[in-house]
Amino acid sequence: MVATVLRIRFRVLGNTLARSPWQLVGFLLGALSGVWVLGLATLGLFLIGGFGLDPARYAVTATGAALTLGWVIGPVFAAGVDTTLDPAKLAPFPMSTTKMMVAITAGGATGVPGITTALGVLATFAVWWRWPLAAATAVIAVPLGFALCIVASRAVASFAQGLGGRRRVRELIGLVAFAVIIFASPLILGLVAVLESAGADGDQLVALVEGLSWTPVAAAWAVPGDLAAGHVLTAALKFAIAAASLAAVWLLWHRSLSASLVAPPTQSTGRRARAGALGWFGIMPTGGTGASWARSLTYWLKDLRYLQQLLIVPLWPVLTLIWSRGDLDGPFFALSALLVAFFLGVLPYSDVSYDNTAFATVLQTGIRGRADRAGRMLAAASVGVPVVLAVIVITAAISGRWDLTPAAVGGSLGMLLAGYGVCAVSSALVVVPVAAPGANPFQRVPGQTFLMFLAYLACWVLALVIASPALGLAIAAGITGSSLLGWIALPVGIVLGAAALTGGILLGGRIFDRTAPGLLMRVRAFAAS
Repeated sequence: MVATVLRIRFRVLGNTLARSPWQLVGFLLGALSGVWVLGLATLGLFLIGGFGLDPARYAVTATGAALTLGWVIGPVFAAGVDTTLDPAKLAPFPMSTTKMMVAITAGGATGVPGITTALGVLATFAVWWRWPLAAATAVIAVPLGFALCIVASRAVASFAQGLGGRRRVRELIGLVAFAVIIFASPLILGLVAVLESAGADGDQLVALVEGLSWTPVAAAWAVPGDLAAGHVLTAALKFAIAAASLAAVWLLWHRSLSASLVAPPTQSTGRRARAGALGWFGIMPTGGTGASWARSLTYWLKDLRYLQQLLIVPLWPVLTLIWSRGDLDGPFFALSALLVAFFLGVLPYSDVSYDNTAFATVLQTGIRGRADRAGRMLAAASVGVPVVLAVIVITAAISGRWDLTPAAVGGSLGMLLAGYGVCAVSSALVVVPVAAPGANPFQRVPGQTFLMFLAYLACWVLALVIASPALGLAIAAGITGSSLLGWIALPVGIVLGAAALTGGILLGGRIFDRTAPGLLMRVRAFAAS
């Protein structure tokens, strides 16, 4: 049965890629990227073995920990999880929960990321061939680490989906898990930065890796090196930790999956709206623009697919502070709102995709493209502008650099509004497959991740070019400390951003009137698949 499911999986993948040439291109480019990364990793592992046993085993342990965390964080929260073998799709098959988990795990291992990781894992033998005992142990320990990567990724994806619970509870759990994992990496980087700033000569970093090797994310990868170094008992204990971690994750995943198959989640909470409660529709102006504004603002404030993107906003000031090694007197932290605006401005680059089949209702109203574009971008700005201004005030209060506030406001608003202007056009042209409302927000379609990144990058570059005068003045004010440049950046950013947003709405409206039927066809095609 597992082999049959895998054959169906590859048949679905082949049909999906054959139906869309651009998706096939994205799939091939993703595969080539994996081969390139694999080549670099193999070369690095071969060279590191020449520096001796201790550097080799510490490097392999740290790399293995990063690989495990990458499988949990990257596919689930960044690129998304391939849900071709989704439990809901496999439920009609006559197979037990255990066989279903084996099929899902095998599907994850036979995708492009899984194959690349497997070959990279085999490349660790380029390190251990100098120590036969470590190489012999790696035959058992390395597959254990690889299996933990795949199983943990699929288990966390299932937990994030919140199978078996009410929709709002699932969304809350997903947001909390997302926040914890997103901010774990900056904390680790901050710890490393503190050690380095304290004059660490390498011993502290070695101690950090040693401590990490006793955790589930790195235990399996540390076993061969410890055994080669003569630490037999330590290697045995770490192998036990890795095996127990895999068993625990498998058991938790099994219980979650079994519960979801018995009582699958509903797409609605079952609540009825209170009579006369119109929400934002009762607050916003009447007409096409006001209705589109109210509907989009409801998405931004209640839909997990939007909220998970907003949750990354506090990450940029934290990363800026870590990169500057805690320097609050310099301009970098005080101007970190520029990075926040750079990220937020391009979030609605494919806003129509999130409407799903409800986009047909939008077109049935006969709304003009200009009104649709204006409503969507006003909703994004209703969230983005207050967030950016809040970041500016908070960072200025923490750093005490109130003199950079005009520069930060001008540069940030110029970047933010320019991004919205670009998105007013791009979202009338670009439709990408996204999770359906109420579904797992971390799913993806094979071959689309790379193309989505290219579209996102193109919007970023265009917005950056448009906002470059305001950004240049703001950055120059921060570097030189000139108040005059900061006060010049303020009106330049506001006027430039407003002009870009207005132009984007007008141009995007004209394009939307022409492309709306085609957008609906593509949205319905992605929803059907």
